[in-house]
Amino acid sequence: MTDVRISAVVATRDRPELLRRALRSMVDQDASGLVEIIVVFDQAPPDSSLVGEFPQIPVKVISNDRTPGLCGARNAGIGRASGDWIAFCDDDDEWTPDKVRRQLEVMRPDSDFVVGGIVIDNGARRVTRTPGSRHLRMSRLVKSRVMEAHSSTYLIRKSALEGSLGLIDEQIPGGYYEDYDILLRAVRIRDVDVADTPVAVVHWHRSSFFKNRWEMSIDAIDYLIAKTPELLRSRPGLARLRGQQAFALAGLGRRREALRMAGQTFRLDPRQLRTYISLAVAMTPVRAEWLVRTVNAVGRGL
Repeated sequence: MTDVRISAVVATRDRPELLRRALRSMVDQDASGLVEIIVVFDQAPPDSSLVGEFPQIPVKVISNDRTPGLCGARNAGIGRASGDWIAFCDDDDEWTPDKVRRQLEVMRPDSDFVVGGIVIDNGARRVTRTPGSRHLRMSRLVKSRVMEAHSSTYLIRKSALEGSLGLIDEQIPGGYYEDYDILLRAVRIRDVDVADTPVAVVHWHRSSFFKNRWEMSIDAIDYLIAKTPELLRSRPGLARLRGQQAFALAGLGRRREALRMAGQTFRLDPRQLRTYISLAVAMTPVRAEWLVRTVNAVGRGL
């Protein structure tokens, strides 16, 4: 597609060096289309020095005037965007130089949402992960989060965000799974287009704000299941999410609750690996944090 005007929204808090790395990757695109970058400072004073620092692309610096946290910050940026499309990039991630071009190449005329693949960088190695298809559909997303379709790859039509799709849900506990939620809502309307190649580098490191927030993840999953009937109708999909809750409960040391949730997960889908991982954490000295680090090292997640 041509004549696409993209506003990139970056929510940030207290990571100035990582933020500048992200911004450099965004202004260094090998295709036109990006018309502005909106940096939304969440629960932190705005850094006005960013304005004019990257002469290639105008940078707006604003404060999050909505709900504190990632969801409100992204919505604040959407509200100030002048482009017809919204792209996200986490402040600790990077776009590949061909990100915009690759997504414009696969975008259908009636598309509202485009994603892409990622390179996961855990500091010791890099792992490439792509969705492996040209489109994402509900039948796949209820069974798998499709972590390759990361929010730093999202490209969404602004009119959809302001209309049928809706904004980022600011009621999700802690903002956890907000990206999965909007992707589920998108495929409910129509299939999501995929640039099946890496378009972002996702950095996994100790400063990630969502790392090991077990309580938050348990509450957020309950919230997501309650608002998404498609998940309730999918035994494998529900088992995956209940398995994540079992693992979180085990990580919190709530052994009896973890065992009950693992049992529920097993009844839904005996093949769900998180059942057995949760049991290992609940019944042995194996630590949840060690397991997370171990799977992250090979580009996977729990």
